[in-house]
Amino acid sequence: MGRGAAIASLAIAGFAISWASILILWSGLNPLSVSLWRTLLASLALTPQAVRELRRVKVKLPMGLLTVGGLALAVHFMTWITSLYYTTVAMSVTIVSTYVIFTIPVSLALKRGINELSILGAFMALAGVALMMYSSYGLGTGSLLGDLLALAGAVSGAVYFVVGELARARLSTAVYAAVVYALASLFTAPVALLLGVNPLRLDLRAFMMVLLIVAGPMLAGHTLLNYSLRYLPATVVSTATLIEPVGSTILAYIFLRQGVGVLEALAMVIVLAGVYLSIMGVTGSAQRGP
Repeated sequence: MGRGAAIASLAIAGFAISWASILILWSGLNPLSVSLWRTLLASLALTPQAVRELRRVKVKLPMGLLTVGGLALAVHFMTWITSLYYTTVAMSVTIVSTYVIFTIPVSLALKRGINELSILGAFMALAGVALMMYSSYGLGTGSLLGDLLALAGAVSGAVYFVVGELARARLSTAVYAAVVYALASLFTAPVALLLGVNPLRLDLRAFMMVLLIVAGPMLAGHTLLNYSLRYLPATVVSTATLIEPVGSTILAYIFLRQGVGVLEALAMVIVLAGVYLSIMGVTGSAQRGP
């Protein structure tokens, strides 16, 4: 196990996470039900490993930080998953992938290196998102509400990843994920109940789709990404996550018959190129140092 296995893991992870939006839509469940089951079952799956690690190494849980992370993850899933029901998979997944650029203000606040490349990438990505929204609203090819929900998912996702970076300095992946996923489900449950959603109302097919979401995109996808970080630079792993918008768009075309127009395709290229430049800019500055 080493660099070769890590590269193979990246390919498998990219394939796994690309299926998330397709499986969500196939489930036919209310977005809040998907959000709740996804985080709850993932937490239960990781809890045995987390308990073993906590017994082996005593560590005080930073509950304030974990609570913020759980809330951010709950908002991320509730908004992004809902966006899939209002706009196309291509638009939703591409917009939510811009979470990277929303971590830049935090990096600046923490006095981390940010160079001109990351700033240029951020503006490019935002320009691409604006073009997507124009396509949805001005040309009527999608839904502005769906695009805005995906954008909210990107912002909340950025908060979740920043909190994760801070918490991972003290906690293992299993412990952090098990606690944050559990908290996210606790934040999602009352929202679902207040909006009249019954998460227990699901048939066998829908539940099987949820299990596939947890086993594939949630556990296999993100677990393999974390494994890859042991052997590959963060730049490579972060860039590999850009497989998801491309893979999801292809799968949506094959299985959902969702096409992509010329303007949307151009906007997707601009967004993904901007995100890539932002990743390269942030990591490049970190490698050079202050």
